[in-house]
Order: sequence, then C-alpha cells, then structure tokens
Amino acid sequence: MNTLLLVAEFLDLAEAADELGVHYQTAYRWVREGRLTAERVGRRWRVPRSALADATAEPPAVRVREIRATRHWPRLQASLQTALIEGDELRARAVVGRLHREGETLRSLVTNLIAPTMAAVGQGWREGQVTIAQEHRATAIVERLLASLDTARPGRPRGRAVVASPSGDQHGLPVAMAAAALREDGWAVDILGRDVPAETLAEHARTTGADLAVLTVTNPEVGDAVDHAVDALRAVSLAVLVGRPGATLDDLVNDARTAGPA
Repeated sequence: MNTLLLVAEFLDLAEAADELGVHYQTAYRWVREGRLTAERVGRRWRVPRSALADATAEPPAVRVREIRATRHWPRLQASLQTALIEGDELRARAVVGRLHREGETLRSLVTNLIAPTMAAVGQGWREGQVTIAQEHRATAIVERLLASLDTARPGRPRGRAVVASPSGDQHGLPVAMAAAALREDGWAVDILGRDVPAETLAEHARTTGADLAVLTVTNPEVGDAVDHAVDALRAVSLAVLVGRPGATLDDLVNDARTAGPA
C-alpha cells in the first residue's frame, strides 16, 4: 500500500510539464534553477506532485512570458490542422482557447497559428489531399473561432473602420481577420464582408462617418475592382488601406494608426 501511495505522489518530468502547462525544456530548466523540486533516479527525474504549486507561485505575468517564449508553433499548427481537416471544432477551440487564456493576443494567434494553418489546408486542397468540402468546413470553423475571440477594447475607439473585400473577391476569412485585429487595437469596425461593390462601400462609409476603409485582396484578378473601390472611397474623403502580399496584421494595425484620425 505504501509503495502504491509513493508512486501516485510522484510524476516524471514530462508528466509534470504537462500538468504545469509548460514545455518539457521549461520544466527541466526550472529543475536546474531550483524552482521545481525534483530528484534524479537513474536517468529520469522524479517530481513530487506537491511541488507543482510552488513552481507556479510567481506572478502570473512572469509565467505567461515564459510559456509564450517556449511555444512550439509548428506542432500547434499541425494539431490545429488535423482538427480542422477532420472537422473537430471542439478540439480546434481547445487548441486556440488555451493559447488565448495563456496570454496570446488575437493578432499573435492569427499570425503564428491560424494563418499558417489555413495556408497549409489550402495547399493540401491544391495538391488533392484535402477536399473542397473539408477546406470550406475548416474555413467556417476558423471564422467561428475568430468570432469567439473578437472583442472590442474598452474605452474610446480610435476611429471607425469599414472592412470588406472588393467585387470579385470571394474570400471572407481575410476580412474577418483584419476586422478582429483592428477591433482588438481599439477601432469600432463595420464588417461588410466579401465581394462588396464599390458604390456600396462608399455609401456606407459616407453615411456612417467612417474614418478608414480596409480592402482585403486575395484574388489577383480583381485589380480593376480594387482601383474602382479606392476611387469611390477617396471621393468621399476616406483614407483607404489595401491588402498587399506579405503584409501582416501588425502592418495593418500600424498603417491604420497612421492613416486614421489624429
């Protein structure tokens, strides 16, 4: 009986890392630093379960920084990709939700996790490894994930932004990503969605008193529609930002701050 109790009260280092919510190497470093009590038995570390609480007793902000510094994004991308392709929305929410609770901003989640994962899903579709139905289902799941994380920042808005894709561009996910990033940065955002005519954009911006319009562009064949939309928006004295290849959400937020109200 005593032997069984002893085994139950101790964890190996990998198990301890899982319970602490940190990478194995972080747990190992904590042992070396004396922060996590452990004893060496042969080639393995044995961690008293009672030591876990002491290891996390420092201020939460410090622990969040350490956790974020040891993220293994490729592994997280692979986990999310599997969940999306299989249509396992609960698993996808668990992956993204845990990271958000640990301090990752929406912009960080999109940049480091969601956008690369969706790019891989798209590549799988082009190579015939993912069906169009699976790709559409993955996109719908991600749009719902973004909506669940998309919250306005408290306080006075930086300004009002209108976000859409121009006529002929049928991709709505970049619109949702851009809108969520702007809202997180303190903007009031109107999402008009995908494939929006220039006149509709301009009229909405004029009647709502918008300060900024953001056009997300993923279809290379809509150049004329983009030009038409930009002209229509500038005709109502609106600042306009147009998505460009390689631009990040951080670029968008910085450009919006520059182009928006003083």
